Amino acid sequence: MADDGERILSQTPTIDWTPGGELDQCAAWRGASGDPRGARQHCPKGLPVMKLVSLATCLLIATTGTALTQTTSAERPVLDCADFSKRTDEAALVKRFGKENVVRGTLDGAEGETMPGTIVYPKDPARRLEISWWDPGKRRGLSGITVKDRSAWLVRTPGTARSTLGLKASLEEVEEANEKPFQLNGFEWDYGGYGMSWKGGRLDRMAGQCNLSVRFNPDPKVTGKALGKVSGDKEFASSDPAMRAVKPSVSSISLGWPEK
Repeated sequence: MADDGERILSQTPTIDWTPGGELDQCAAWRGASGDPRGARQHCPKGLPVMKLVSLATCLLIATTGTALTQTTSAERPVLDCADFSKRTDEAALVKRFGKENVVRGTLDGAEGETMPGTIVYPKDPARRLEISWWDPGKRRGLSGITVKDRSAWLVRTPGTARSTLGLKASLEEVEEANEKPFQLNGFEWDYGGYGMSWKGGRLDRMAGQCNLSVRFNPDPKVTGKALGKVSGDKEFASSDPAMRAVKPSVSSISLGWPEK
């Protein structure tokens, strides 16, 4: 009998999602400085990420488990942070998803950089996941799992207000999941739209103690002064009326684990 996770994935419909913005392949970890540009000591090529929990609270889980929460065919597949750890390697992905569905490839990063990584379901945009490693040569030491472009994956979130988040989630929906306002970068620059702090909200306490990084894009129909008010190298509260006015939505989601 086929693995239940594989059965559910095979039943998931392809959904046409508009691609998001610049990709985040850094697995939601940027070190203690709190500065995304200081992430080079933790992340390949200095990709921007969100510091969500302190190193002291980043306890690592020991199980790899299944990457898929059991769902019906009418639902989108769900990633649960608790089902992974930094010990997860490429061999574990092959065992879980099947050898034919796990390939090595080059992942896009910030500022035109690239890195070696692993792609799950490379031929199916709705089921595609991009995996980065702390040891990319040996494809081990899980660094991050990224959902982007047209991927239909949802990410399990803690709390009861909202149980999952996916691409195209609104600013208000992410705030609901966090159960309080949070901080994000202004738009229109290299690290624009990245969440910067959950401000102690629910999303600071992901299951399995991994980190959650979310990037937003403004509504493409919004331009001019409205966009200018929330652009540039500065932070805004998600509750800021000017930020809400540009109707941001999620363009990429990453689960991440620290190297040590």
